[in-house]
Amino acid sequence: MILVKLKKGKAMRNAITVKKEFHAPLSEVFDLLSKHATYNKAFAPLQVVRVKDSADPKRPDGIGSVRRMGFGPVKPLQEEITLLEENKRIEYKLINNPLVKHHLGQIDFKEITPYVTLVTYKIEFTAKAPFVSKLILAQLKAVITLGFSKLAKSVAP
Repeated sequence: MILVKLKKGKAMRNAITVKKEFHAPLSEVFDLLSKHATYNKAFAPLQVVRVKDSADPKRPDGIGSVRRMGFGPVKPLQEEITLLEENKRIEYKLINNPLVKHHLGQIDFKEITPYVTLVTYKIEFTAKAPFVSKLILAQLKAVITLGFSKLAKSVAP
C-alpha cells in the first residue's frame, strides 16, 4: 500500500507525504533506512555518499552525518541528519544550497504487527524561485514512491 499526498503546509510551505508498508520487523526497516548507502538502491541511478560521519562511531550515518547526492563526480545536494530516534524517526535538512529556502525530511516508523512496519516519509520544501517548489515535490513524490516499493520488495519474505 502506498498513499501519497501533496499539500500546502501551514507556513506556506509545500509538502509531500508518502506512506509505505514494509513486510519486515520495525528494527530491520529502521536499520535499512537509517543507512545512507540504502538510498543508492532505492533511488538509482542517483548516487548517495556519506561525506561526514556522525560523532557516534557505532552509527556513522547518525546525527550530524552529511551525505552528498548526485550523478558520477557531480553531487551538488547535501543533506545533514538532524534527528535519529531509534525505531521511531529520522530527520534531515538540505544544507549549503543557495536555491532552497527550506527543506526538511522526516521519516517515521510504526509497527503495525511484529512483521509489518509502516513508514511515513514527509518532505517540506520551499525553493527560492517562485513556482518551482511544486514541480520539485512532484518529482520527489514519484521517485520516493518507486524507491520505497523497491526497498519493500527487497525485505519482503
